[in-house]
Amino acid sequence: MAVNPLLAQDGANQSLFPMPETGEAFVLKRDNIDFECSLPRGGKLWGRGSFFLSSKRIVFVALDKSCRQDFRSFAIPLQTLRKPKFEQPIFGANYLAGSTRPLPGTENDQTAAPLLGGDTVFYLTFRSGGCNTFLQLLFQLLSEVQAQNSQNTIAQAAQEGRLNQVAYVDPSDPSVLYLSQPTAVAGSEEQTNFQMDAPSAPPPEGHPQPARGGGNQQCVIC
Repeated sequence: MAVNPLLAQDGANQSLFPMPETGEAFVLKRDNIDFECSLPRGGKLWGRGSFFLSSKRIVFVALDKSCRQDFRSFAIPLQTLRKPKFEQPIFGANYLAGSTRPLPGTENDQTAAPLLGGDTVFYLTFRSGGCNTFLQLLFQLLSEVQAQNSQNTIAQAAQEGRLNQVAYVDPSDPSVLYLSQPTAVAGSEEQTNFQMDAPSAPPPEGHPQPARGGGNQQCVIC
């Protein structure tokens, strides 16, 4: 788990995306997302933008709005993702909720410093469209990570450009599958220094707040 992981420009369209880690394969990208999290030692972060699902993590990138200028992105490792729940409130947008904490051994990293002291609770709100393609791939990846399965995996299909052969594609889900892996523009890497003692602005008017319960919910892995 990290605040402001390294970003870079995608060579295909010059948009920002998470700089790939060693052995990481990107699976899909989803736009029109609201992100919110409660930090272990108090305070909240929020933003509006896109998230990327990979074989190792979910990374939110604030592209449209953010609670503060020095909050650009947030990484959720699949290895430490706990109690993921997809909820469909009667009133309000669908959202994914869960908790996470830094990966063991990364506690001294600068990007993990704001997240020490306990679990970070997060919400990813889908402002439009369905989620079946995303959910199927997410929970399959979580199962593979927990089982430490290295063969015939979603990650392997992503690396080989075969996601369209193994993923259930829901026409109502606007998630974009990676049929080839993105490459970073040389020298485009950027990382924003997060000031832990700086205040965060409240969400702007019109920033939807997830309705906590009150609708259908799905918890596949607890």
